Amino acid sequence: MKCLTCSFKERGVTIGLSRASLLTNTITLNKQDLKVRTRIGGNMESNSRLVQAGLLAVLLACYFHGTKAALAVTLTPTGQVSFKPGDQASFTCEMTDRTPGDILVWKKLNGGVWIEMATNSVLNPLFNNTGRYTYKTDMATFQILKYTMTIKIALEDAGPIRCMRGGNPALTKELSVTVLAPPTTVKINNVSAAGRELTFNSTQESEVSCVASGFNNANLLTMRITIVGRGDITDQFTSTVEYYNFTKDGLHGRAGRRALTNNRYIFNGADDNKDLQCLAEYTDFTTLAGLVTVRVQGVPVITCTNSNRTTSVNQKGFKLTCPVISNPQLTSLVWVYGNERYPMGEPAKNGLSASYDITDSTKKHGEAVLTIESVAKEHFGEYKLQAANRLGDAVPEGKVTLWELGKTGGSTSGAGAMASFVLLTGLMTVLQAALH
Repeated sequence: MKCLTCSFKERGVTIGLSRASLLTNTITLNKQDLKVRTRIGGNMESNSRLVQAGLLAVLLACYFHGTKAALAVTLTPTGQVSFKPGDQASFTCEMTDRTPGDILVWKKLNGGVWIEMATNSVLNPLFNNTGRYTYKTDMATFQILKYTMTIKIALEDAGPIRCMRGGNPALTKELSVTVLAPPTTVKINNVSAAGRELTFNSTQESEVSCVASGFNNANLLTMRITIVGRGDITDQFTSTVEYYNFTKDGLHGRAGRRALTNNRYIFNGADDNKDLQCLAEYTDFTTLAGLVTVRVQGVPVITCTNSNRTTSVNQKGFKLTCPVISNPQLTSLVWVYGNERYPMGEPAKNGLSASYDITDSTKKHGEAVLTIESVAKEHFGEYKLQAANRLGDAVPEGKVTLWELGKTGGSTSGAGAMASFVLLTGLMTVLQAALH
């Protein structure tokens, strides 16, 4: 630091001061060497204390004169710095060789426009209101001012930040903040809360999507979608990435959105009550998952499409049964015999009554039952079963044929007799053709 010498001459007395002596407060004025008489209240008297004060003011002005050329601004850290959301980041800006009129200004590039964050400890309300910014001023001497800004990092803090001497763009230091931000949400068909259910139709194509949002680097993000208990189905989905601008607390930011989508996915009945899971894995961060329970629904399925039953005349309380699967629950179940219909839950008619028994806790599986109070000859024949729920009718409908025991289509001996009769009829036809 160069030495400056300032002179003050009064009544033949010259005082020389070095810059170092001023900073160390070692200025000494000798009353014997300095005799100044001033007029106070009409009296001429010695007033060395008043002279000393005047000298100090003059010397301070002399001290600062010509020093602005040596002003410097330094910023710590510099260059590009990286943080994670929630990190406490501190930046220190220091101005040296300053005068009392010099100020420090912090600025941020916000939505393409440089805005002031703070000026000499006065925080811009835009930043103060977020509750994430604090400032500290350290003024060790007249010449050196340190200004430290501490930020609890969020995604919108990404981008350039400047510290500069107010009104002098030449004295500006800049750094660039990078925020490594993972996804903040993962949604399956716009549902993010675990424990939720999504319902799909087993007979129709459905749109299924998993979307991760809030990250800022798609290259660090890996996404997978699985049906727990069945396996990974990611290869059946298309991946897309887009970036969007957002504003939070008046600050502008940019984030990414990645989607896995299949607009024609078909769930099968085996997927019912399984968990559909979407995983978003971001480098160096905990995996974020979306999870929903799948409910697969469709029209009823009747499994007895062509079955046979046998019984004997006068059999009491005989039951024709047929398994039915329905999710959602049945709205209609009807046995049809000839021209007569026997709906589920209605009173008996012609000695027949229809009912439906649930066979599992999910209430998807059941058994359609037609009870014949006392079997008579007119009860033998073909019965049809029709079922419906709010999604539609079962296709095909069920069919059960009731045979009399020992008759055609009935017991094993009856079936053998039927086969012999058919064979004999065929032989007679061939013989007649040969005779003609």
